[in-house]
Amino acid sequence: MEKDFDVPSDWYSSFFTAPVNSFWETMVPDAATEADVAFLGRHLAPPPASLLDVPCGAGRHALALAREGHKVVAIDLSQEAVRRARRAGKGLSATFRRGDMRSLDLQERFDGVLCLGNSLSYFPPGEMRAFIASLAERVAEGGRLILDTSCCAESLFPLAETREVAFEGGTYRSRYSYDSRLSVLKTKAELRLGEGVHPLLYAHYVVTSGELVRMVEAAGLPVEGLFGDVEDTPFAPGMKRLLLVASRSSEAPPPRRAP
Repeated sequence: MEKDFDVPSDWYSSFFTAPVNSFWETMVPDAATEADVAFLGRHLAPPPASLLDVPCGAGRHALALAREGHKVVAIDLSQEAVRRARRAGKGLSATFRRGDMRSLDLQERFDGVLCLGNSLSYFPPGEMRAFIASLAERVAEGGRLILDTSCCAESLFPLAETREVAFEGGTYRSRYSYDSRLSVLKTKAELRLGEGVHPLLYAHYVVTSGELVRMVEAAGLPVEGLFGDVEDTPFAPGMKRLLLVASRSSEAPPPRRAP
């Protein structure tokens, strides 16, 4: 494992630049977005449901959901990501706003609230708990909260020391350091796009799936399911992704299952 190195606590505030957003767009195929949206469609109210996507990045999911007929409000701290999303979302029922996901300036409630990717793990447990509570407050009666993370302990360990990915136009190499006292996974990476070389530092706080369930239920939302993929397979140790579905009302209808 890489010798420990420092990562700024607010690394995410300046991380998602044009090269990084281009990298993610290159790395995620359309089929993956389509599979995610199919999963969401089974667990959310049918269109035109009101949805909140936070943080939304460059709008990969928000745009696809708006094309399905949903009314989407999407928020992200990255000015570059919001600019990309607005440009792609012209003519769709999607509103993109720049803002900090920890201080949502919203009064309305939504049929579905989404936090997709590893954004939950940007913050230590106390701040993570407060963020989840703020998301829960925005879920309307009968609505659902869906959280997505690959940073649960059950998904990460045993942890690989390095990772290298080659793609058309570049490479991505990363090394890891784990702080056992704080349960923080730190990553030092190098992104090469054409002739450009972009050093990257970022970190994620690691919690167990049980801790995440307790945070959500403490916010007043019963957890209906833990899934390890977009085919609704029940989550188990070793699965690389956790999709958590919770509901504002215990009287809400059960999620529609994958065919």
